[in-house]
Amino acid sequence: MGKTNKIVLVWLIGAFLLLVLNGCTQRIIDFTVISSKNVTMNVDKTAQRVQGKDEVVVFVIPFGVPNLKEAVDRAIESAGPGYDALIDGVVSYYQYAFIVGVMGYKVEGTPIKTNQIKGISAGKKILYHSLSGVSNEETLKSIPINVLSEEESRQIAKADI
Repeated sequence: MGKTNKIVLVWLIGAFLLLVLNGCTQRIIDFTVISSKNVTMNVDKTAQRVQGKDEVVVFVIPFGVPNLKEAVDRAIESAGPGYDALIDGVVSYYQYAFIVGVMGYKVEGTPIKTNQIKGISAGKKILYHSLSGVSNEETLKSIPINVLSEEESRQIAKADI
């Protein structure tokens, strides 16, 4: 194998390694409470559903990165003063671009005022975020925790199956 072939081979291996070992991380969103399960909350759900978007223009390449947190914030802010959370929400990512278009996040949900929450289900306490004026440490002390015996744990596990 000639010297030129070796140089080409080294460049090909180097390019391959750059492609394989390349990576990226993007922070999508930070949240206080999140669940994909149905949770019964005793809240006023009379507010109209709201929507928020964050999108970027695409012209061959995207001019920026859409931000999910911005979309959530815009949805909550569109509800009006005092609203600070969404329930029954849906988050969508869309991309309508071949050479020219847009891509982004769309968030829909029912806005609520967490300072008016009456309780969750059968009198369980709610974990409030530290921004609500209650320290997380104090809140954690007030959460009732039931320690189950091994037999109770087995019964619950069997019931879930």
